Amino acid sequence: MTNIIFEMNKYNSECWETIFAEVRDAVVYIDRYATECLHWFAAGKGYMALKNAGAIAVHQLGMYHFRYPEVKDAKKAVIVSTAGDPAFYQRTIKMILEKNAFTDCTICCSIPCCTTNYPGSNSMQDKLNYIKLKRDIEPWMISRNLSQDPSVNIVHVPLLIAPLNDYLFVTPPFGDLMPPLDSNITEDIFAEICLIANSFYKLFDSINVKLDVYSVGKLSDLFAENLENCFANSIHQNHSSGVEVTGMSLILIDRTLDLCTPTSNNMESFLTKILGALPRLSQHNNDVAINMSSAFGMVEGILQAYKVPGCLASIEKTMMNRFILESEKKLLTAANQTLNNITSTKDSSKLRTPVRISGHSLEKAVGKIQGTNNIDSMMTYTEEMQSIMSIVEASTSQRTSQFELLTSLEKLALQNLSVSRESSSILAQLSNVVRTRIHRGLDIENLLALLIHVYALTGTQIRFSTQQEQQLEESIADAIFEDFEILGNNPSINKKSASQRSLLLLGANDVAAARETSYKLAARIIHTLRLIAKQRSSLQDYSFLMTKSTSQETIRCVGILEQIARDILSTDTTQELRDLRQRSPSLISAGFNLLLRGKAKRHPRDNSHILLYIIGGFTAEEAKIIQDVTSNHGQNKTPRVMLAGSRLLNPLDIVDKILFH
Repeated sequence: MTNIIFEMNKYNSECWETIFAEVRDAVVYIDRYATECLHWFAAGKGYMALKNAGAIAVHQLGMYHFRYPEVKDAKKAVIVSTAGDPAFYQRTIKMILEKNAFTDCTICCSIPCCTTNYPGSNSMQDKLNYIKLKRDIEPWMISRNLSQDPSVNIVHVPLLIAPLNDYLFVTPPFGDLMPPLDSNITEDIFAEICLIANSFYKLFDSINVKLDVYSVGKLSDLFAENLENCFANSIHQNHSSGVEVTGMSLILIDRTLDLCTPTSNNMESFLTKILGALPRLSQHNNDVAINMSSAFGMVEGILQAYKVPGCLASIEKTMMNRFILESEKKLLTAANQTLNNITSTKDSSKLRTPVRISGHSLEKAVGKIQGTNNIDSMMTYTEEMQSIMSIVEASTSQRTSQFELLTSLEKLALQNLSVSRESSSILAQLSNVVRTRIHRGLDIENLLALLIHVYALTGTQIRFSTQQEQQLEESIADAIFEDFEILGNNPSINKKSASQRSLLLLGANDVAAARETSYKLAARIIHTLRLIAKQRSSLQDYSFLMTKSTSQETIRCVGILEQIARDILSTDTTQELRDLRQRSPSLISAGFNLLLRGKAKRHPRDNSHILLYIIGGFTAEEAKIIQDVTSNHGQNKTPRVMLAGSRLLNPLDIVDKILFH
C-alpha cells in the first residue's frame, strides 16, 4: 500500500527543491504564505534554507510593502508568490524592477497559468496569464538594462501544505479562507475556492491518489464541485497506465457549522494552552514566538534587533505529538528530566528535583543552567530548550487564570442550557460578566468568543428571549465604548483590541461618534450571533452538539468533527451518513452523480486513507480528538486518518474572522 504521507512530503520537497535550484546568486522576494510553508518545511530555518541554497538576500513580498531596497551587484531576482491576482504581480514586480538593474527574473508562482478569474470580470485578461505577465516584465527590465536582453522565466510551483506532524497539516496560502455565515458566496471567496480546488487536484493527481470526495456545508459543496471539475477536465494518463493508484476519502467540512469547538478554552491538549498563552510569530498564522532569553541570556545593545524567538516548527514532530496528546503534568516532568540530562552531559551537578514540578520550578532550573554555561554551549541544546521554554511560558502565563475562568463559564453555560432550556438565564448571567469583566480580569474579545461558543452550542434547539438579547447588546456596546475610552487614556497601547481597531477604522475619533458606533457594532454582533445559531439548521444528523450517552451521564458538548469521525470509523453501525454529500472526481462516476447526488453509495471507510479538511481551520483539541478516536477504534483495523485545515486556530482567531473581518 502506498504511503500517502510519504508521497505528500516528497511532493512538498520537490516543490522547494525547484525553488532552491533557482535562487543561487539571486535576490529572493517571498510572500508571507510561501514563507509560512517554507518555515514548516525547513523546521523553522526558512531564511537559512534560502541562504544555504545561494540566495544573496531575502525580502518580504507584499502588496503594501513599499520599501524594496536596491541590492547592488545583483543581476537575478527570484519571486516566490502564492497570489492569484494579476494586479498584484503587475504592481509589485514593477516596483521591484524599477529599483534594481536585474538581467534575470524568475517567478515561482503557486497558481497555474489561466486557472481562474479574479473578482470583477470574466475576461481572459483578468486571469493570471504567464505569457502576458512575461511580456509586461521584459520592458520593465529593459528600462534599467539597455545593454542586454532580459531573461524572464515563470515557473508553476504548486505550494500548498505546511506539515505540522505526520498526520496533521495546514494550507497557509488559504489561511484566511472562512465560509460565510449566510448563503452569499462572494466573488473573492469563489475565486479562492477555485484556486484551492486546483491545488488539491494537482497534489493528489501528482501522487496517484483517487479521491472519493464528501462535503458537509455550502462552501464545502462548492469546493467538492470545483475539485470534481478539475479531475473531469483533465486528461491524465497515470491512472490508466498500470501505475498504482491509492484510494482516499476526502471529507470537506465548513468551519462555521461548528464554531462552538474552536471558541472553547478546553485545554486537554497542552498545545491549546501554548497557542493561547504565547504570541503568534510575526506574519504567521500557525506558529508562536517562544521567548528564549531565560535559556540564552538577554541580548542587549545593537544586537537586540537581531534577537530571534524560538518556534514550534523547530521542535521535533514527536514533541509536537506530545504537546497535542499529553497532559501538562507529564510534559512538566519530561521537561525537568531533559534539563537533568543536559546538566549530566556537561559534568555539572545534577539539578535537584523539586517536590512539585511546575513551570516556575523549571524556569528557575533553566536560569541556573544558563548562569553556569556560555551561550555557545547552550546552543547545542537549542531544540530541547525551545520545547522546554514553550512549556514554561504556557504554564506560567498570566493568562492561565483567565483561561480557567472562561472554561468554568463554558461549563456553567452548558449545564444551564441543558437543564433550563428555553427558560435559560445564561444570557443575563453573561451580560453581567461583560459588565464586570475588568474586575474579573477578562477582556471583551475573550467574552465575545464565549458568546460565539454559547450561540453555536445552542443552535436552533433553544431560543433566547428578546429581553435577554437586548440586555446583552447594551452590555456589549458599553464594553466596546469603555475599550475606546481606555485607548484614549492610554494611546501608547501597543496592541489594540479588535473592537478598538474597528472603531478607529469606522472613523470613531471622538466620544460621541465612538458611543454611536459602539451601539452599531453591538447590534451587528448580536445579528451575527443569531446567524451562528442557525448554521446547522439544514443538517439531519449533526444539528445537535449537546449530547449524553446515558441518562446517568452529565451532558457534554461533542463537536461536528468528532461526531463525523466516530460515525465514519464505527464498524458497529451501518447507518447512512445523510449529511455527507458525496462526489466522485472519476470520469466514470461523474455522470451518475447527477442521479445519486446526496446519496453516498461508497462509504468513506472503504478507502485506505481518510483526510478530514476543515475550511476555516482546526484546533489543537480537534487534532487530539482525531488521534483519540482513531486509537479507540484500532489503527490497524481502520483507514489511516489525517486532519488538515486552512490554519491552526485559537478562540480569538474566530472572533477576528467572524465578528470583525
